[in-house]
Amino acid sequence: MIWRLARAWDLNEEKILDLTLLTFLGGLIGARLFFALGHMELFAENMLGIILINKLPGFSFWGGFLGGWLTLYFFTRKKGEDFWQISDIAAIGFLGGLVLTDVGCFLGGCSVGIQSNFFLASHMVGFLGRRFPTQILEAALLFLVMIRLWPIAVHFHPRGKILSLTLIYVGAVKFLMEPLRQRGDESLIFPVVLIFLGAVLFYKVTKRHIISDLKNLWFYAIKLITVSKVRRYALERVKKYWYNQTTSFSWNIRNLRKTLRRFNVRFPYKKTQ
Repeated sequence: MIWRLARAWDLNEEKILDLTLLTFLGGLIGARLFFALGHMELFAENMLGIILINKLPGFSFWGGFLGGWLTLYFFTRKKGEDFWQISDIAAIGFLGGLVLTDVGCFLGGCSVGIQSNFFLASHMVGFLGRRFPTQILEAALLFLVMIRLWPIAVHFHPRGKILSLTLIYVGAVKFLMEPLRQRGDESLIFPVVLIFLGAVLFYKVTKRHIISDLKNLWFYAIKLITVSKVRRYALERVKKYWYNQTTSFSWNIRNLRKTLRRFNVRFPYKKTQ
């Protein structure tokens, strides 16, 4: 996804590949160090355990998030690239990586949900009882976010807008999912901070005013409650949006082969007699 966006915006592919690998390594180091700082009792007798991951495994999502973005900022500036443009592309790849990570956590037994009798609850590796499928729900929400932001990413937009929306959406999803996890290693403060930073960045890059947006939101909320015509109009808009989305989704399923071709997925030719 990063490679396709880099080509779409006519960026140097080798530089983008270098930045991707460096960002991944920076995120990996940040995730490990953040976990070690929060669990120093595990490394009190052997500090080398921080490096020997196979003996004392453990990573922190927020440490990886911070380490990755700081690494990207440093090397983007060092290479003379526009950080906001690169960060918009990186944000889309980041969302895709989170979706795959959550699926991997569901299969591997990390970020396990609370015990639940929910009909979709399932057994997790290393845990007793059926667990709420927090990982799959989070992956589905992040996948919807990625689909929502992809059309914006491939068209003209204020630089930094994709990053700001990603911060808001990821923070909101993490905020909703954290209470459903087995143990709250990560505080709800981090998602709230992420939402706040995303909102500040959004209003900075779009040149919009939060006060006027809040006034408009309040005005429409009052009209939605008090005026029946506005309620009917809003309901019709929701129905129309839902119909368009379901129709588009069903069309893509029926024409999956054509859809994959748009992403340069090639199929072998059939041999003819």
